[in-house]
Amino acid sequence: MKTVPAIFLAAAAFLAPAAVLSSPSGLGQSVAMTRMITPNGDGYNDSFIFRCYNPRDAAIEAKIFDLSGREVAKMRLKQRSNGTPPVTDNASGAYYDLEWSPNASGHSPGGVYIYQVAVETKVYKGTITVIR
Repeated sequence: MKTVPAIFLAAAAFLAPAAVLSSPSGLGQSVAMTRMITPNGDGYNDSFIFRCYNPRDAAIEAKIFDLSGREVAKMRLKQRSNGTPPVTDNASGAYYDLEWSPNASGHSPGGVYIYQVAVETKVYKGTITVIR
């Protein structure tokens, strides 16, 4: 297993502090569901999930970047739900579960990545650790 150099972890913490992760807003509560992922195909923590509160069905822009700032992927809508517990219903629900799988469209190496989700006037950002 590869280890992530400390300089990358420090840079990620500086670029996207944990305080930005999930703060209540006028849009409600949006939160990263999984921040450490192990995409080994066992069905547990294989992908990054961000639950975005979006009751007005606004446009969402959700991207994944490497630490150099290069966009590596766009997140896809996994499902819409009513919150906890999630209800798999792609046609309704105020919460959008957005997903990024490091194994989709190529094989992203292990390391630290930055996510950015923009909905209406709010931007959520934070870090994801991919462990291979």
